[in-house]
Amino acid sequence: MRKSTTVLLTLCLLLLASGLALAHGHGHVMGTVAAVSAGRIEVKTKEGKTVAVPLTAATKYFQGHQQATRSAVKIGERVVVHLGAKGEAVEVRLPAAKKT
Repeated sequence: MRKSTTVLLTLCLLLLASGLALAHGHGHVMGTVAAVSAGRIEVKTKEGKTVAVPLTAATKYFQGHQQATRSAVKIGERVVVHLGAKGEAVEVRLPAAKKT
């Protein structure tokens, strides 16, 4: 009885862990915007590498917690780009707008 309970608990934990890993997505790119166009964003990472990420019509943009548009993305601004399964940008997250 004890052995079957341990096996069942272990299986449940493995399933939960794999589900959490899938929910996290396919990675992200963090750094500073080096360039942006209609079809891609280039991000310079803290290691100095420039990474080009395709943008799609489905890409969502956020500035802080507010929804934004691609026009909010400015060169030199910090950014986190969440990637989809094919390496495309699913979300582009910018810092919250500065209050004046």
